[in-house]
Amino acid sequence: MPFPSQFELSSLNGSNGFAINGINNGDVSGGSVSSAGDINGDGIDDLIIGAYGADPSGRSDAGQSYVVFGRAGGFSASLNFSSLSGSNGFAINGINNGDRSGRSVSSAGDINGDGIDDLIIGAYGADPSGRNGAGQSYVVFGRAGGFSASLNLSSLSGSNGFAI
Repeated sequence: MPFPSQFELSSLNGSNGFAINGINNGDVSGGSVSSAGDINGDGIDDLIIGAYGADPSGRSDAGQSYVVFGRAGGFSASLNFSSLSGSNGFAINGINNGDRSGRSVSSAGDINGDGIDDLIIGAYGADPSGRNGAGQSYVVFGRAGGFSASLNLSSLSGSNGFAI
């Protein structure tokens, strides 16, 4: 069935699409969005959404990104990021005030060769090695073993991802 010439977003009901709602005022959720590939290895593509104005753990504008796992059977009419539990998706927390991680988000393909897609997240305000505003990017490796409800970019160790 073809799409109509006009489509009202208010008519999303889960079977024809769904809305994804940010958490707090000023988070700028949806400032960047992308396919995430299949980062949990279940055979269904996932989404990544950046919220570069988010304040994870009170770190002003550190930024946050959210991965929503795709699933067979569809979604309800709306999904709130606050409901991500690790089984349906997870949050990726920026490191420092002003980093604005999540300003750019994308699938990175499978860069570590394990057969599962990976992510890349930009933090244009980051100050790596004291270089003010130089920016930094982070690669987060996908994995079939699942994720917890949140991942801190500061915890990337080489085995789960790395900073560029």
